[in-house]
Amino acid sequence: MKRLSLFVVVFSQLLISASARADDNTGALWTEVGVTKALPYNLSVEGNVGHRTIDWFDWSSRTDVGAGLGYKPNKYVKLGFGYAYIAKHNQETWKPHLNAADNWNGYNVDAANWAQRHRLMLDVTGTIRAKKLVRFSLRERYQYTYQPARDVDRTKLRKPLAGITEGYTEWDGYASSTQVVDHKHHKNRHLLRSRLKISIDKKGWKWEPYVSVETHNDLQSGMHLDKIRTAVGVDYTINKHHEVGMGYIFNHENDDDGDQNIHAISIGYNIKF
Repeated sequence: MKRLSLFVVVFSQLLISASARADDNTGALWTEVGVTKALPYNLSVEGNVGHRTIDWFDWSSRTDVGAGLGYKPNKYVKLGFGYAYIAKHNQETWKPHLNAADNWNGYNVDAANWAQRHRLMLDVTGTIRAKKLVRFSLRERYQYTYQPARDVDRTKLRKPLAGITEGYTEWDGYASSTQVVDHKHHKNRHLLRSRLKISIDKKGWKWEPYVSVETHNDLQSGMHLDKIRTAVGVDYTINKHHEVGMGYIFNHENDDDGDQNIHAISIGYNIKF
């Protein structure tokens, strides 16, 4: 038991130290409240509401609400199907603009905006226990996301004044700016998300520490690795109906959401009936 506890501590420290050395880091808070209702025939229905921030508390980055259906044919396998509505907040972005001679001559500035996303998920999770102490679970999830088209306000900054270079930071120094509306086309995304999770699950214990690693692979781009997410945390069972959890998540992104490293504190609360 001491070896397992030491493993969790060492693994978490490695995650934190490794991620701290990465560039383009930002902090975040991920919160979620979930409800699960057991049904006859090994079925269950689930619902959840979540909210995420970026730059700790400076920006709301996402709000979501979801529902799903689960089925356990036996104690080793669980099947799941779910839907989530996601409102994604995109911050103001500055994109360099090149003129006809491929020389930098300004920026396209997109205003902050909210994008809607509709997501369908199909899960298969396999679970085994070793020596009635350690639980291993592998979840394979097919995820389809549809993002409707939307219009975004854009400012075109062009023709810097004489003597102003690319490094100039006073954007009022531009001789001209134009306000336009940029039409963002709809998007369809197909992902395979694979998650391996190891937890200490001893009968009679209220605490369940865990570590996990998850990959997001783009099925439309030859299984391109879009995200890798590692986590360490602990769940605490208050009673048979209520559970809380807290953890640390390191999320490396290289997809449509940007190329960045997110260090998130996760807080969750689950109700079971």
